[in-house]
Amino acid sequence: MKSIKWKLIAMYLGLVLIVMIVSGSYILISLQNIEMDKAKSQMELYAEKISEQVVLSYEEDSFQTGLIQFSKSGSNSAQIQGSILNKSGETIASTTTSKPPYPSYKNSSIIGAMAGSETFSKNSTDKDITGTQYLSYAYPVLLNGETEYVIYTRMDAEAIHDSINETRRTIMFSMVLALSMAALMGYVFAKTLTGPIVALTGKAKELAQGKLDQSVKVFSDDEIGQLSESFNYMASELNNTMGEISREKNKFEIILHNMTDGVVSFDRDGNVMHYNSASMELLDFSKTDFTFDEFIKRFDINAGIYIDMIGQEFTKTVSFWAKNKYINASFSPYSSERKEMEGLVVVLQDNTELKKLDDMRKEFVANVSHELRTPLTTVKSYTETLMDGAIEDRELAMEFLDIINNEADRMSFLVRDLLQLSRFDNKQIVLSYSQINLNSFVTDNIRQCKIHAENKHQSLTFTPYPKDVCITADKDRITQVMNNVLTNAIKYSQEGADISVRIDQSEKYYKIVVKDTGMGIQKEDLNRIFERFYRVDKARSRAMGGTGLGLAIAKEIMESHGGKITAESIYGNGTTITMWFLKKLEMQEI
Repeated sequence: MKSIKWKLIAMYLGLVLIVMIVSGSYILISLQNIEMDKAKSQMELYAEKISEQVVLSYEEDSFQTGLIQFSKSGSNSAQIQGSILNKSGETIASTTTSKPPYPSYKNSSIIGAMAGSETFSKNSTDKDITGTQYLSYAYPVLLNGETEYVIYTRMDAEAIHDSINETRRTIMFSMVLALSMAALMGYVFAKTLTGPIVALTGKAKELAQGKLDQSVKVFSDDEIGQLSESFNYMASELNNTMGEISREKNKFEIILHNMTDGVVSFDRDGNVMHYNSASMELLDFSKTDFTFDEFIKRFDINAGIYIDMIGQEFTKTVSFWAKNKYINASFSPYSSERKEMEGLVVVLQDNTELKKLDDMRKEFVANVSHELRTPLTTVKSYTETLMDGAIEDRELAMEFLDIINNEADRMSFLVRDLLQLSRFDNKQIVLSYSQINLNSFVTDNIRQCKIHAENKHQSLTFTPYPKDVCITADKDRITQVMNNVLTNAIKYSQEGADISVRIDQSEKYYKIVVKDTGMGIQKEDLNRIFERFYRVDKARSRAMGGTGLGLAIAKEIMESHGGKITAESIYGNGTTITMWFLKKLEMQEI
C-alpha cells in the first residue's frame, strides 16, 4: 500500500471498526444483563407471590389447588412456570400440570435454595423435549429457620436470546452500514487531503524535469493551501532564478565562443568541461572529448605543470607549436570553497604573428649587422693596408680606393633603403600623383633595362595593351618598383632566358605582369620574398649586390597607392610578378 490515501482510509475504517466493536459489545453485554436482571426480578416477584398466596395460605394437600387459583387469577406470567418442591426435592405442585405425576427438577438453583439461599441460574439444565432452554430461580420457604419448601420458577430463555440476537444483528448491520459510510467519508477525506499532495508531487516532478512554469490551484487556506501557495512561490522564484542563470549562461557562451583566444577548462580528473571553437581551431583537435593527458602529450608540455599547481592559485604560462601556429597557453587553477583544487582553465593565444615579427626583428638586426659588417670590414682592411705602406704604390692604392668607394656606395644604398622603409613605416612619404600612360611607362622602363638583358643574351619583350590606359600614381615611385621587378627578373634568370611584359586588367585593377623563365622560387619561400632582408639564395643574392630590401620597398609603394604586388612561381619554371594598380585612385598623402 504505497498511497497515503489508502493508508488514511484503512486507518479511518480500522478506527470506526474498533469503535463499533467496543460499543456493540458493550451494548450487547448491557442488554443481556438488563434482560437477565428483568427476568430475575420477574421470577423473584412470581416466587414471592406463590409463597404468600399459595404456600402460606394453603395446606400441603391444597398447594396444587391454590397454585391453580393463583394462575387463574392473572398473577401468573405466560413466560414463567412455577413449582413447589418439598424439602426432599420432590415436586408437590406445578403450574405445568394439574395432577401427578409432577415433573421432577434437579439443578444447581434448587440445590442452593434447599441450602437456604435464593439462587438464580442463567443456564438451567432443565430442558423439555423440545430442547427449550430456561432461566431458573429457586426460593426457599423457611419454617422455624429450616427450609421446608422450595419455590422453583423458570422462564423460557429463547425470547431473551432472540432479543439479544436481534440486537446483535442490528448492531452488525449498523456496523456494516457505518463502515460503508466511513469508507465513503474516508475516501472523500483522504482525497481532500491527498489530492493537493498528489498534484504537488506531479508538479514537483515536472519542475525537476525542467518545466519551470508550474503552479497548483489553491483550494483552501489551511496548511495544505499554505503548502500550495509556498510551492507556487518557490516555482515562480525558481523560474526567475533559472531564467537569470540561463541568460547568464547564454551570455557566457556567446562571450566564450566569440573570443579570439581559445579557452578550455578541465576538471580534477582531467576531462574537458568547457571549450570554445577558437580553442579547437588553435589546437587542431578533431574531437572534443580529449583529456588533459592527451593534451599535454600531444604538444609535449611538461606533465608536472598540473601537479605543481595543486593547491596553488597562481598562473603558469608555456608556449608550444601546434600545426604551424605558435600558441601561448596560460594554465590557471580554480578551487572549491574548501580551497581544494577542482581543475584548470587553459587560455590559448595565437602568438604566431608576434613570433614571426620577433623572428623578423631578430633576423632584421642580424641582416643589417651582417650587411654593414661586411663592407666595414672590407673598408677597414684596405684602409689599414694603405696605411701600412700600400699607398706608396699608386696603382695598388687606386685599386684599393676603388674597392673602398664601392663598399661605401653599398652602405649608402643600404642606409638609403632603410631610411625609405622607415619613412613608409612612419607615414612620412609624400606621393606626387600624376596621370601615367601605362603603355608609354612600360616601354620607357623596358628601354632602360634592355641593355642589361642583352648582356646576358636574354629576350626582354613587351606586348602593349590594345588601347591606351592611364593610372593615377607617383611616377618616380612606380618607376622604382618597375625597375626593381625588371632587374630582379634579369639578375636571377640564367643566360638565354625569356622575359615578357604585358598589361592586363580586371574589374578594379590594371595589371603589369612580368614573367620570366628563370630558376623560379620554392613554395615555402614564395610568401616571404616581400619581407625585409629575405633572400631565397642568400649567398648568391649578396654576390649580385642586392640588399634584400628592394621587393619590401616595392610592396610598400604599391600598397601606398591602394594596390598590391604578388608573385607566382613554379620552382624550375620561372616566376611571374604582377603589379596591381587601382583604376580609380583618390589623391592622398602618406
